[in-house]
Order: sequence, then structure tokens, then C-alpha cells
Amino acid sequence: MAWFPLWQRWLQWLRSRHYGRTAIDSRYAIAEACVIGFVSALAALVIKSGVNWLGSSRLSLADTYGAIWVLPCFGLVFGGLAGTLIEQFSRPAGGGGIPQVKAALARYPIPLNWQVAVVKLVGTVLVLGGGMTLGRRAPTVHIGAALAAQLSRWFPTSPEHRRQMMRLGRRRA
Repeated sequence: MAWFPLWQRWLQWLRSRHYGRTAIDSRYAIAEACVIGFVSALAALVIKSGVNWLGSSRLSLADTYGAIWVLPCFGLVFGGLAGTLIEQFSRPAGGGGIPQVKAALARYPIPLNWQVAVVKLVGTVLVLGGGMTLGRRAPTVHIGAALAAQLSRWFPTSPEHRRQMMRLGRRRA
């Protein structure tokens, strides 16, 4: 429990106004870029392993009970779940992902935050695991940019610096 006050002091120092104004420092940008890259890579791994698990379960059930019943039902149920999830919790998570990120980078008021990232991640796993035809790359770009935008909001920086971090999150995710 002794680490908790130290952790709080570190976060307080990191969020301080003085440090935020000098956030142009390359060490700060590199540290933030590393965190964004790590979190975006974790999201991509969650998508890949979730789709693999759900897809293999779908195929094993298709072998057991017959593909003519299982495959359409999986697509219907998981597609419906993904659509309901997007409708109820985060409408901006709908769509492919790359046009939304481009619009946000062009300063259109499109939200990119944790809620968009989580809903997009779960919806992507459900849709791809259900057997629908959708690539993994565009949703991963959207998730990476949303995570980068949220992480860069936690630290007081300029809007231009935030846009650069969003570009970073969408590149390699």
C-alpha cells in the first residue's frame, strides 16, 4: 500500500500545468507514444484472439450440428448483438472506422473516446466471430485512434499534439 501515495504524486506531477505546457518535449512525446502503441497493440491482440476463439467455436458447432443451421444462426445472433450494442451504447462506433478517424483528424466533431473504442472492439469481435465479412484492419485503426485520443486527453497538451497522437494510434494498430 505504500506505492499508492507515490503513484498519486507521480500522476499529479504528470498532470501539472507546468509540465503540460512544455509537453512539446520529445521525451514526453516518446513516452506518450509508447503508451499509446502498447494499448493499441493490446486492443489488436484482443480482437485477434477473440475472433479466433469465437470463430473456432462456431466451426466446431457447425461440425457437430450441421453447418446449414449453425452458420446462419451465428451470423444472425452475433450481428444482431453487435448492432444492438452500437445502437445502445455508442453510435459513433458504427461504420468502418477509417472515415471516422479521417474526419476527426480534419477537426469534425466526431467523438473518439474509451466508449467508442470498447464498443467498437466488442462489436468487431462479435461480427467477425459470427462469420460476417469484414476486415480487421479498419476497426483496429478506429480503436487505436480512439484510444490514442482518450489517452492524450488525460495529459494537458495542445490540440495539435493530441491530433499527432491520434495519428500515431491509427498507424500501427
